[in-house]
Amino acid sequence: MQDLEAAAAADLIRGHRLNLIRRGADGSLVMSTDGWHLIEATDEAITLKADPPAPPETPPTLIVLAEVERITWDRLAKQQARSQVRFHLKSGDLLTFSGRLPDPS
Repeated sequence: MQDLEAAAAADLIRGHRLNLIRRGADGSLVMSTDGWHLIEATDEAITLKADPPAPPETPPTLIVLAEVERITWDRLAKQQARSQVRFHLKSGDLLTFSGRLPDPS
């Protein structure tokens, strides 16, 4: 597992179609069936939107960086092409975006 700065995480996921898994601090687990892509990265937030065929009213996922404790990248041992960028929120929630991402530089 490698720690990332927000700008490096945004650069890593930019241009890639991603899967999203939301793991709540309460033990909940939600895996989105939509593909997601980065639409904006600022000093305050990272915003991702679901790709079609997700309904157009599907709200974007806004990650407020002040609410993020840590951002990490990793590749699971059995995965050669896919890796994950994880946003560890101060609330205890975890947002995992996975896809065919390059290794961070």
